[in-house]
Amino acid sequence: MFNPVPADDKRFHWPRQCVWLKLNGSWPLKSAKDFQSELDATESYSTFLYSLWSWYVILSVGVTIVYQTAFLITNFGDIMMTTENCCTTFMGALNFVRLLHMRLNQNQFRRVIEQFVNNIWINREHHPQVAHECENRMSTFRVMTILLSCLIAMYCLLPLIILFVDVGWNAPEKPFPYKMLFPYDAHHGWRYAFTYAFTSYAGICVVTTLFAEDSIFGFFVTYTCGKFRLLHQRIDNIISDSNELIRKHQNDNDIQRICEKKLNEIAYDHNKLIEFSNRLEHFFNPILLVNFLISSVLICMVGFQLVTGQDMFIGDYVKFIVYISSSLSQLYILCWNGDDLIQHSTETAKHLYGCNWEGVTLNIQNAKRLPNWHRVEVFHLTSIHPTNKEFRQNLQIMILCSQRPVKITALKFSILSLQSFTAILSTSMSYFTLLQTVYNADQEEDHKLTMGLLILHYTCFEHFLIIITNLRAFICMPKANINKLRSLILPLNLILDNSSGISVTSDNISMRLVNSSARCFSFGPPSNETMSSNDLYAVLQQIKRLSGKKELIKTWNNLLK
Repeated sequence: MFNPVPADDKRFHWPRQCVWLKLNGSWPLKSAKDFQSELDATESYSTFLYSLWSWYVILSVGVTIVYQTAFLITNFGDIMMTTENCCTTFMGALNFVRLLHMRLNQNQFRRVIEQFVNNIWINREHHPQVAHECENRMSTFRVMTILLSCLIAMYCLLPLIILFVDVGWNAPEKPFPYKMLFPYDAHHGWRYAFTYAFTSYAGICVVTTLFAEDSIFGFFVTYTCGKFRLLHQRIDNIISDSNELIRKHQNDNDIQRICEKKLNEIAYDHNKLIEFSNRLEHFFNPILLVNFLISSVLICMVGFQLVTGQDMFIGDYVKFIVYISSSLSQLYILCWNGDDLIQHSTETAKHLYGCNWEGVTLNIQNAKRLPNWHRVEVFHLTSIHPTNKEFRQNLQIMILCSQRPVKITALKFSILSLQSFTAILSTSMSYFTLLQTVYNADQEEDHKLTMGLLILHYTCFEHFLIIITNLRAFICMPKANINKLRSLILPLNLILDNSSGISVTSDNISMRLVNSSARCFSFGPPSNETMSSNDLYAVLQQIKRLSGKKELIKTWNNLLK
């Protein structure tokens, strides 16, 4: 494994979440020049096995996505089923892209890590306050890690609880962690256990890659912001530190030369920060673009599941609450870190302009009530030497460069900032409103269709009952069977009478259906006149054609027995 350590800080360690990047095969290995000659064979063999494992993880996630996509295509007409399936399918697609990107860009990832260790890491012994602030800011990623860990645990364990408590091991169809469709019988025997373990581990790889990669990205950005704060301290003290030489009886030329030297060192470190930020942006921007595109859809669909899932199992309800909480926190933390980097980079110009280049006395400068870590030490000086022309020219160039913010983009389409976070939420709400409108329209159509079929079956069955009553003597049917038929029609009658806003329409439709069916049967409205057996058979055939159900003929045959 490629694991560089700063030369002046042996206690350096990566975030704990990065262990999952190593387990999933996404962490870069040492380059060829790092291998020792006596370990070449061993290292080459280990590299091959690690690469093989990495591609297996990518393949397992891809196969699971294919199973989910097959289920999605099969049930595309069902909005509830489609949105529930998309919640896991899109999450898998997002992290499939992440895994593939990190596998194919190992060298680039290695250079980012190496530059961070050499130029960005802040030693706690040298700068304890800033290092402590950076460590505290990393606690937000631990919250995101806990939420995502709970999410994948619920996805993997809830189906097992349903299997052993409700469904049973001998059920023909058993639950899986996600909605999937398989090309083989995966619901019986060892195939079920293997498929469940295979897809569960693929989901674990997906979620752990998500929070591990976001954690190392936040680790890079947080310490880059801390490095900017240290740079601002140096800028604030550049003139005062140089003027300490007055007490050592140095002349003005020496002071100016020291000021220019310190400014050049600051410019060099500033360029290092900009260079690292650009490299960081270049490596992560494809991932961030996919994250932005999918997050807006995910938030919409998870929210839709929460709002419309009235008969949802309590475990699924809690699962979706954890899902939307983790999605929002993951997106907010990323955008918050990107916004923090923009703020720290643009503040550099203010500190450069306020570095006391004009030679204001230190007593006046300390009277500005700056924060403690900004405040410079008051020396026994009556005045400070103003900087020369060369220093001011260099300072102007640095101010111009600092006015351009250092930012992380999503492949240049969007900037990682809090404004982007609000824009994604706005887009998600638009998608949610559109989806809910389509769902409500679909539900209304289904309700109308259901009531229409119910009225049709009710009318046909009522007509059938009248015919049976009139022909009871002819077919020698027991009266108990006729009463049984009447008991079957009562619930339908109650449903039609109690349907809000549809009872009047139902009566009209029912009357039209009765009249039209009577005309089709060619015997007029229902009456007490008897009919021949041929006429009765014709009526039953017409009822069968209108209702599309074979149960009426079966009921007739059973009653004749």
